[in-house]
Amino acid sequence: MIAIALIAVLYWKRRSQISTSFFLWGGLSWFLAIVLKSIASAPMPQIITRLREGTPDYISEPLLWLYIGLLTGILECGVSLILVYRLQSIHSASWSEALGYGLGFGATEALLLGIYNFIIVLLIILIPDQLPQELIELADPSKASLLAIPVPVVERTIVILLHAFSSVLIIYAVQKKEWKWFWFSFLYKTAMDAIAGYFQITYGLENLTLGGLWLVEMMILPFGLIGLWGLRAFRRRWQFET
Repeated sequence: MIAIALIAVLYWKRRSQISTSFFLWGGLSWFLAIVLKSIASAPMPQIITRLREGTPDYISEPLLWLYIGLLTGILECGVSLILVYRLQSIHSASWSEALGYGLGFGATEALLLGIYNFIIVLLIILIPDQLPQELIELADPSKASLLAIPVPVVERTIVILLHAFSSVLIIYAVQKKEWKWFWFSFLYKTAMDAIAGYFQITYGLENLTLGGLWLVEMMILPFGLIGLWGLRAFRRRWQFET
């Protein structure tokens, strides 16, 4: 995950020669969105309990998936929209600069998740006797598989493409005052995190087998392909209109 984050940023920095500030603003946007999402998610246990107690599963579970998705759509797209309006450099960004902002957003997430996981593994190796048993079980060799190694790489590649395309859509929407693209970005992110909501709340991340992990990646792969196609399409649109 760390490598994917660094490669994405360094490659685009070298190829486009844009200012590093665009990557940094993207990273700041992600950080602010995550802080707000953490605050907004605080009542989640109570919401889950009340929905499940008051409504049948076929109503409560989809509502919970939608809740997770909307937290992402509203806060991540909302924070980006505010920054685009407030910062003239992003407001008037070129396609290369807009992509740099989006890569900064996605790469920051991948970098910090990679560092977090690295620290967890390091702690399991160095001080296993001081850690919870559930964490130690992650290092059980009997549960390890070489096929699990590419999973986070594939996931972060997909998610970085999603963040990049979503950011480009928002900047383009503000520049051209074509708000359908902002709403497409909003629905795009909401839909992907609604899928994550299913696996997090209903299925249970602890129940994911190796096959389940790859099933998740196959379910979110279309979002990455849409992001890749969309970036290429909007590059042509941007160049044609400017």
